Order: sequence, then structure tokens, then C-alpha cells
Amino acid sequence: MFELTAKRANGQQQQYTLELHRLRIEYEKLFAMYTIVLPKIKPALIADLLSRELEYDRECKYPPMYTVEVFTKKGIDSEKAKEYIIQKTGMVPAIYDHGTHHVTNQRLTLEMLREISDCDEVLEVAGEYSGSCASVGSVHERTTKDE
Repeated sequence: MFELTAKRANGQQQQYTLELHRLRIEYEKLFAMYTIVLPKIKPALIADLLSRELEYDRECKYPPMYTVEVFTKKGIDSEKAKEYIIQKTGMVPAIYDHGTHHVTNQRLTLEMLREISDCDEVLEVAGEYSGSCASVGSVHERTTKDE
């Protein structure tokens, strides 16, 4: 049988196992913090943005591009929401699900996510890194459908 891991002394193997366990615990704590600070934003979006901000700070003068999907409460004025998004991002959103799902391809910062999360009409925000490509459109569904 082919063995992929190097043979280590039992004490050293236990140390590696403990380090990996600590890494998992710290990761869980970080995701819990995301939920506390930005409760309406999917943690995977926050994690991805933070990792790319580090890269972009070194290489680019502009924030990274994301396809951002904002799910809102029923009954909001879609035209007002559209105008607000255009004013904030300079991008025209695609609107789905009877005006409750707004999708834009835009440059994104953590501060923008905070502003979106703080909006009373917003229920949830998801997104994907899009790089320099155009958006493929809506790819997410709301986690829960009840308000």
C-alpha cells in the first residue's frame, strides 16, 4: 500500500493533530465573528473578500470585482432600490423574484458589505468573485424563504 504521509514519531504526530484541531477551532471562531459583525452576509463571501483584499492591496489600486446578490423583503419599491444601487455602485442591477433579488457585478469592499448588511430591507447577501469577467447572473437562492 502506498503511504502518502511521512512517518513521524508518535509525539510529533500528536502535535500536528493538535495544531490542525486548533486551526479548525480558530476558523470556526472567525466564521462566528463574521455572523456577529455582518449578520446578513454569507460568511463565505466575507472570507473570500478578505483574502482578496490582501492580494489586491499589494497588486491593484481598485477593489476586486464580485457578482453580488442581495435578497430583500417583499413589497419594497424595485425602482427605488434600482436607483439606489446605481447611485452606490454605478452598475444597473438585474432584478429577479418579483423584485426581491438584486444582482450586480461591482467592485466590493468590506465597508460596502457593512452598508448593505445594515439596511433594514435586506434579508441576505451572497456573492462570488468575478475577477475581470462579466457576471453570469443570478446563481444563489435565499437560504430561508420566510421573512
